[in-house]
Amino acid sequence: MRSINTLLGTALLGATVALAAPAAHAATALPQTTPACAAAVAAAEKAQSAYDAAVADYKKQVAAGGHPGKAEQDNIAALQNNVNLTASDAARICPDSKVPVGPIHTGVGSTSEGTNSGDIALGAGLLAAVGAGAFVLRRRHSGSQA
Repeated sequence: MRSINTLLGTALLGATVALAAPAAHAATALPQTTPACAAAVAAAEKAQSAYDAAVADYKKQVAAGGHPGKAEQDNIAALQNNVNLTASDAARICPDSKVPVGPIHTGVGSTSEGTNSGDIALGAGLLAAVGAGAFVLRRRHSGSQA
C-alpha cells in the first residue's frame, strides 16, 4: 500500500509541475517589437550615451580642478531633457511597455485591465493539486495501512 501512495503522490506532484511549467514559460516569453519601437529605443539609447559622455567629461573637468561654466551646465541639462523625451517616446511607441491606462478610479488602480479567469482557474487547480499531494504524503507518513 505504501508504494501505491508514493506512486500517487509522485504522479500528483509531477502533474502539478507539468501544468505550471507552460504557464511559467509563457510569462517569460520575449515581446515582439515593431520597427518603430526599435527605432525609438535606439534613439533613447543614443541620447542616454550622449548624456553619459557629457556627464563624464563634466566630472573629469571638475576632477582636474576646472570650473565648468554655464554653457557646460546648460548642455548637460539639454541632454538630460533629450534623454527624458526620447525615453518617453519609446515608452509610448513600444506596445509591450506597461504604462497606466485611463483615469484613476478609486479602488481599482490605473493599470488594472481586468482579471483573467483562466489564470484564476489554473491557480485554483494548482492549489488543489498541491493540497491533494500533501494529503497523500501525510497519510503515507502517518503509518496507517488501511
